[in-house]
Amino acid sequence: ESDVLTLPRAQVRALLRSGDGSAALLYLFLAEAGGEKKETEICAALHWSSADLSAAVERLRALGLLGETRKVEEPLSASFAALRQAVGEKLCRLMTEKDDDMLLGLYSDLGLGADVIFSLVGHCVERTERRYGPGRRPTMRQVEKEGYRWKRLGLVSAELVEEYLKDYARRQQIMPQMMEALRLGSRDPVNREATFLARWIEWGFPPDVVEYAYEITIFKCGKLEWRYLDGILRDLHKKGVHTLEEISAKDRPPQTGRSE
Repeated sequence: ESDVLTLPRAQVRALLRSGDGSAALLYLFLAEAGGEKKETEICAALHWSSADLSAAVERLRALGLLGETRKVEEPLSASFAALRQAVGEKLCRLMTEKDDDMLLGLYSDLGLGADVIFSLVGHCVERTERRYGPGRRPTMRQVEKEGYRWKRLGLVSAELVEEYLKDYARRQQIMPQMMEALRLGSRDPVNREATFLARWIEWGFPPDVVEYAYEITIFKCGKLEWRYLDGILRDLHKKGVHTLEEISAKDRPPQTGRSE
């Protein structure tokens, strides 16, 4: 028995991020009680109904905080500590408390596995070095932002991440050819340009068709108009035409009959 109640920092942070006051109150009650309590005792102490208690229990279970503190804390701490060390080495930096908060958010709140997060960090490092030069590293804020994007894309398993990274590498190989086709030289595309290029690659257009659309755009507009060029390719995509051969066949007049 002690006058001081010690709580695991990682679990407190998870509760704070959840924003669920009822779950936090139940967590504090159980931690202070130091043992199992009957449902009626908890409801009486917190002035809750059974429905209130059930909702708070489900939220704690979703956060991985239900059960004995030791059973929950140790596996999380061990695996997270290993991940934290690996990420710090990958980023070539000493992890700060703020870095830990963001990393824990990806790991605990978003539910990304350690293997997924490590691939995420490697992907961010590769992008940063390609853009700014060898040895440059992203910030944890940039890693966190990309992690939330991966979550929205459903990249939550090693298999899905591997497939995504292969497709990303393929797009990165094609983009320089696209830039050459648009007479933009060998520089990297800016974000807005990359959005258009990624869309055209996803639609299945090779660089020579982009060059074809570019020449039409220059003829009609007198300069590179991204939206006009995008409209040409969008129309071809809707028609299911994606190669120069298919474009030529589309423009070829139909044969009305055989010659004698």
